[in-house]
Amino acid sequence: MRNYVPIDTSDLPDIFDIELAGEVYTLRIDYNSIADYYTITIMQNGEILLQQEPLLLGQLVGIDIPDSRLPRTDMRVMDETEQANDAGKGELGFDVQIYLDIVDPNGSETEDPTIQPLGYDPSEPSDDETDEEVSY
Repeated sequence: MRNYVPIDTSDLPDIFDIELAGEVYTLRIDYNSIADYYTITIMQNGEILLQQEPLLLGQLVGIDIPDSRLPRTDMRVMDETEQANDAGKGELGFDVQIYLDIVDPNGSETEDPTIQPLGYDPSEPSDDETDEEVSY
């Protein structure tokens, strides 16, 4: 199961601090009642890094914003049950959450020390170890 950012949609704006990739960010969640969508603002040290971006089902937060100050942890708006059609009122904070998109299919985020991290295969040579040229 993925970790998610807990949101209180019953008391908006929901403003809280969260640690992501070793840095503390302030998140603000608002609701646009005219268009039925929630927005996110991400701040750090009082500076706005991302303002009022709509939270859309299946989308990464800040995907189109080339700012290296944004969290290095991907945040994706999603419904793990795949039953929701949108991230509007009655969905976000219930079936739909902002998940930290860091699931390793090898399961290395578990407490099991025998599981190797994603992408690690000791039987594969690294790119630096092969000298073969490919010709077509």
